[in-house]
Amino acid sequence: MSGWLIGIVGVVSLGALIEVLLPEGENSKYIRGIFSIIVIFVIISPLPKLAKGDYIKGFTSQTQGVSIDEEYYKSAKENIQEKIEDNLAEKLEKAGYNDLSYDIQFDEEYVFMIDKIVVNCKDIDEQQWQELQEFLRAVSGNAKVERV
Repeated sequence: MSGWLIGIVGVVSLGALIEVLLPEGENSKYIRGIFSIIVIFVIISPLPKLAKGDYIKGFTSQTQGVSIDEEYYKSAKENIQEKIEDNLAEKLEKAGYNDLSYDIQFDEEYVFMIDKIVVNCKDIDEQQWQELQEFLRAVSGNAKVERV
């Protein structure tokens, strides 16, 4: 594939050079016509291989070795989750829930989504708990909120 692209670039460069060096006259239109045909042949040259499937076979064999860098994935996941936790802590603080103890559990498939928030709050009444639940669902994207 890269050879094909290099061929196109080479033919186009050669065409620009011929255009500059070619004198005006009766023969120049024939030379331009022949060169145009050469450019067309260079551009369509990979079509027979594509029809046979050679390019597709080569492409799939090259991509089979692709793998995820587990360390980078784990680091990125932890970074995203830490920022989400900080954002939630900031929103809770602004809402007046300064001394709230909670644990955030993230969705395993979608690392940026909060699956469940477990709140340790035995000393608040039922009305405050309902308000806290609604607030946490609103700021967490409707995550499950449980009380311990």
